[in-house]
Amino acid sequence: MKLKNNIAESIYIHIPFCKTKCPYCDFASWANKEHQIDRYFDSLILEIRTKSEAYCNWRCHCEEQSDKQTIKTIFIGGGTPSLISPEYYEKLFTELKKYFELDKDCEITLELNPGTVREDYLEGYKKLGINRISIGAQSFNENNLETLGRKHSVEETIDSINKIKSSGFTNFNLDLIFSVPGMTNAIWKETIYKALEYNPKHISAYSLIIEPGTSFELIYKDPKLLPSDDIASDFYFELCKILKENGFVHYEVSNFAKPSFECKHNLTYWFAKEYFAFGVNAHRYLNGLRTNNLRDLETYIANPCREIITEYPIDYDFEKILLTSRLNSALDINLIEKVTAKSQNEVRNLLKELSNEGYIELSTDKIHLTEKGLFVNNEILLKLI
Repeated sequence: MKLKNNIAESIYIHIPFCKTKCPYCDFASWANKEHQIDRYFDSLILEIRTKSEAYCNWRCHCEEQSDKQTIKTIFIGGGTPSLISPEYYEKLFTELKKYFELDKDCEITLELNPGTVREDYLEGYKKLGINRISIGAQSFNENNLETLGRKHSVEETIDSINKIKSSGFTNFNLDLIFSVPGMTNAIWKETIYKALEYNPKHISAYSLIIEPGTSFELIYKDPKLLPSDDIASDFYFELCKILKENGFVHYEVSNFAKPSFECKHNLTYWFAKEYFAFGVNAHRYLNGLRTNNLRDLETYIANPCREIITEYPIDYDFEKILLTSRLNSALDINLIEKVTAKSQNEVRNLLKELSNEGYIELSTDKIHLTEKGLFVNNEILLKLI
């Protein structure tokens, strides 16, 4: 059996610990669990060792390859990975390097929340080879931060950015959230321009989504308490306009980067490439199979090597359309026609309609989503497929 051409070159590591749990967050993360950090990292290292050994042995058997697989991106997400001292990550990296070769230009990202920044930790992260920081700023407006349940202040965000820069990190991302209750266009523009003052190489911006099971689901039962879809789209288009004027490339629905500073790790997902993943509730994609780890923290710590096959209707053509529709790249009309249940005539008429409404740019055999189309890419796919 030969390995697919889509060889995994990326690793995701999940760190579930937080100082507080944000009311809109549905990730596998917990506050007041710091007493579990030692046990969690012991389990994480056991998972890395066991699964990496199995993968390497399988690769040697199938491909007669004894060299280590090269890794080009690592992303440490959470949770709040910046709560954890560098010594823990040093143990993880030592374990990973037993089985994988890190590319000399490997992009290694660590997520950081304002209010958790320590200069000694930053220096330790840098020594380990971490070269990209993603900061959960969310807003540069105190009222919006309070509404979101964030425990940091604008001042702490600015202090975090300054410490990151003084520690020698030049490649950092700022996460921002729009469509926050009480947000006005003026407040949103102020946040964007404030973010730009600090010269980030990358900005990720998301519309606030009320996720099932979160505190916000109870608080915002009435949709009228939230900004309307029209207001959300106005925020989005304002963001696109300002960032474009300031030299950012809009390369994915929610992501903007200075040229050559796109997040390589996230592009792994959008190009449907395979990747390794370790940690509680981590989702991976290896050799055509999607699996995920257990979501409960205690259960994962007790059995870190158990994983579940994700119930996922893997149609590679459909998946390619679904994922690439998030990017600023063209979609193949023939591929859409191959996947859809609609007739060729229906598809062509729908494409003309979407083009006339400004959602897509249409050529003979390709479509390209406009910014208006990117904002509602899922709805467009539902129409076409």
